[in-house]
Amino acid sequence: MQYPSHGANYQTLYERFQIPMPEKVYDLSENVNAFGFPAAIKEKWHQLLRHIMTYPHPEAEPLRTLLAQKHHVKRENLLIGNGAAELLTFFAGRFTNQKVIIVHPTFSEYKTTLEAQKAKLVELAVENITAYQLPIEQIKKQMKDAACLYLCNPNNPTGSLIPKKTIEELLIFGKAVGCEILVDEAFMDWTDETQSAIPLIERYPNLTVLRSMTKMYGIAGIRLGYFIGRKELVEELNDKLPHWHVNALAIEVGKWCLEDEAFRHESIAKHAEIKARLEHYLLEKQCIITNSATNFLCFQLKEPEKTQDFYFDCLRKGVVLRHTENFYGMDGKWLRIGIKKAEAMEKFQQIMDEWYGQ
Repeated sequence: MQYPSHGANYQTLYERFQIPMPEKVYDLSENVNAFGFPAAIKEKWHQLLRHIMTYPHPEAEPLRTLLAQKHHVKRENLLIGNGAAELLTFFAGRFTNQKVIIVHPTFSEYKTTLEAQKAKLVELAVENITAYQLPIEQIKKQMKDAACLYLCNPNNPTGSLIPKKTIEELLIFGKAVGCEILVDEAFMDWTDETQSAIPLIERYPNLTVLRSMTKMYGIAGIRLGYFIGRKELVEELNDKLPHWHVNALAIEVGKWCLEDEAFRHESIAKHAEIKARLEHYLLEKQCIITNSATNFLCFQLKEPEKTQDFYFDCLRKGVVLRHTENFYGMDGKWLRIGIKKAEAMEKFQQIMDEWYGQ
């Protein structure tokens, strides 16, 4: 049975499994802000028309400068891309026939892009999904002859945070043995940012941080992500990227998102309230849950062997969860659920209640 490698695009999921799609479907498989995008995007949308017929700024200005100011880094240390996926693809292109370490469970795109570039993958795994503590000694052993270590913080799919002091310990070791570290912080803006590795950029030239704007700001269709790293790496990657690879609409929308910091804080608060209720509900059902700092979490049924049956029962009844069949170390025994509005959460709980005969 071929499961898709990502959440979202649930229509193809129903087609693939030949399941009749209910009239109303709640997609809990993706992790985009449940409350949409900042109001300014709708209010100012007509202003984008003047940008359609003109070429965008080749360096994505003024968004590049605004992001550099936001993160207190130099402009030359920041590179904007057509979504984080584009940047991951070009970053992986630097490691052809070189050893790269991935720690599972983690975002599937790392492995996909690295394999496409014929990198030599070393795949490690955390021992405890709920605690998500990195196997530090195993990682250091492999770093001695590796080109790069990929870390996802907060982790996708678990939502767990890696302490900044742990990342710095690995950066110090990596600097000594010549190993780079990529820290994917696509969901860090759902936190208070205290564990972000961005403040370490100046001290560690072997550090690159990846960020996404699509999750928090509800603009997955726009595609907008960026790298923060050493100047030489930014220049190297920029030379390989196509000219005008960030479109003018994305640049404008990105500016509007940055101007609405209140939206971010309100989104965090709203999601946290809904997530707290969901966590309480799942624990009452004797599920195991991950310690998530983001707008999603993973849970395991009290009878993990029935996970696939429950997943398809949810599908048939109009709730799409994210399977973990392709997350190494989870082996399909967990499910990821995105935090959505009350109606969607109530529908999920109704299905689970029915599943348990309540």
